[in-house]
Amino acid sequence: MSLTRRSKLLAALLVLVLGTGIAAFVRLRASVRQALEARPLAGRPLQFVPLVEEGRLQTWGDGTVHAAALVGSGLVTAGGSGVHDADGRDLTAGLPTLRASAAVAWRREVVVALEAGGLYRRHAGHWEEMRSGWGTLHVRALVETAAGELLVGAREGLFRAAWGALRLERLDAHPVRSVAEGAGFLLAGGEEGLFRIEPGRTAPLETPDPWIEAVGMLDGEALVVTAAGLVRGRPTGPFAPVPGGDEVASAMVHDGRFFGTTAPPVDAVLRCDSGGRLGEERLPAVARHVMVAGGELLADTDDGLFLRGESGWRRVVARAEALPAGAFHVGALGWLRGRLVAGFFDGGLATAEATPAQGSPALAWRSVPGSEAWGVNALLGAGGALYVASLRGAARFDGDRLAPLDGPGAAFSLAATRDGVAIGYGQGVLLPGSTLLSAFHGLPGNQALALAAGQSLFVGTPSGLGAMDGRRVRWRVTSGDGKLPHPWVTALHEGDDGLYVGTYGGGLARRAAPGSDPPTGGTGDRARYQAFPETTDLKINPGCLVEGAGRLYAGTDGRGLWRLSLDRSRFERLRLPLPSPRVTALVTGEGALWIGTDEGVTRLPLNDEEP
Repeated sequence: MSLTRRSKLLAALLVLVLGTGIAAFVRLRASVRQALEARPLAGRPLQFVPLVEEGRLQTWGDGTVHAAALVGSGLVTAGGSGVHDADGRDLTAGLPTLRASAAVAWRREVVVALEAGGLYRRHAGHWEEMRSGWGTLHVRALVETAAGELLVGAREGLFRAAWGALRLERLDAHPVRSVAEGAGFLLAGGEEGLFRIEPGRTAPLETPDPWIEAVGMLDGEALVVTAAGLVRGRPTGPFAPVPGGDEVASAMVHDGRFFGTTAPPVDAVLRCDSGGRLGEERLPAVARHVMVAGGELLADTDDGLFLRGESGWRRVVARAEALPAGAFHVGALGWLRGRLVAGFFDGGLATAEATPAQGSPALAWRSVPGSEAWGVNALLGAGGALYVASLRGAARFDGDRLAPLDGPGAAFSLAATRDGVAIGYGQGVLLPGSTLLSAFHGLPGNQALALAAGQSLFVGTPSGLGAMDGRRVRWRVTSGDGKLPHPWVTALHEGDDGLYVGTYGGGLARRAAPGSDPPTGGTGDRARYQAFPETTDLKINPGCLVEGAGRLYAGTDGRGLWRLSLDRSRFERLRLPLPSPRVTALVTGEGALWIGTDEGVTRLPLNDEEP
């Protein structure tokens, strides 16, 4: 009996222990799941830091409007030429760069995102930077929710800010290009696909193509613009292609319909109703993008911003004086018979007729037809024509048409010699008379990024500096010689006091003027080189070393414009409100220094006393 009683007690104890363990395990699992699914409510700190307004030089962006916001003072537009109010007044002053990627009215205050990064609020007539613990955000979408919260779709994820709160919460870490609000959920899409985001849960949704350009909700259904076209389906999926929607490139929900534009753009806006039927509405100009502001549908076109009303489309904002649409990253600047010419990093050429009016010229930019030049690296006026060095080779522009020149491939630099134009290629330097000299002939490298013609023809390559007399390499300087601050030579300028050498990562140096310590025979250069220590870490961009009004100017990659002091002993940075701190082209003319950047062109007036 005692043995049986003991067995029963042990069995009961075992059941109790097992039950307690199972209950503890269930509680632990629930706790872990709750901790994993719980959304961090605190986020990271958000500050509103006032910006100093330095004004803005006369600037030409590409004129496109990417977004608009309706506030008490009227319509505010944001895009390739900066931010402007309803009267066309430039509001960009104070912002660090020109191109805006998104805008929204958040509690009747304008919030703008810049393509180069950063988020900014217009408060009491001034800009404030919205800095957060998430670092610099590269924002592509801004939405004010029905609850008055700000949704921020960025390359770094989807974020949310409540009005008056000093925290920015991240809802999801996937990149976002577009956001749509549903009943208790959000749909967010970008380069890595479409996601449904609910409190404490994020679920991926399968689409025909993972690249999501735009998403919207229409009568409980989701319409999504992918790289493969327009698709539709339930907010949980699946999604099916919309017939005829293969070329839809951007879209927006408005007034119970889905409106979009195509790629390539045409003079019409596509219209999709809740049944998935496509139609189109004609416009007087080519439509590139649609947007909604204050409940109104707007379309950006080649002829300005159009608004859709009961009687059709009408223009409400004229297109600003600007570069051709889509052209903004300037690779080179030059002059041809009084016309300013711009060559683009990812395009061809555009010209502008300058009509000075009280020192502030109006420029009417026109694209140059032809595909002979693309990815422009250098421009040079010589012999009544303009020579072009581009990734498609060298070409000659006579003011009317482009004609290709024979050469071995992509061209990077140009120089006018006594015998004609020398062209720097990836394979060496092509001299007048079709002689190609390369590293085989003694140059420090094959890729001729910079050329300067004087008593010798100087050649800058990623491996060093060389000089040619006639068809012979006279000397070269490489990293092992210890003369250059960096072997990657990108820009050259021969001044009265010597040859100025710009490098990518080592700043600037000056080679002693010819005659003071001339080079001797052999491949070495015995001239003295003076580095400018204040420029030690600067990256001088190709072609960005020019002289104007007696001063030498240098353009850098990310550090703005620098100028040589009057006594020519040191360089100093100019505090200028440039379109971007990435200066990519410089040229002088018409009493000004013309500055090309990766976000447009600007004009800096010069004078003989103090440029």
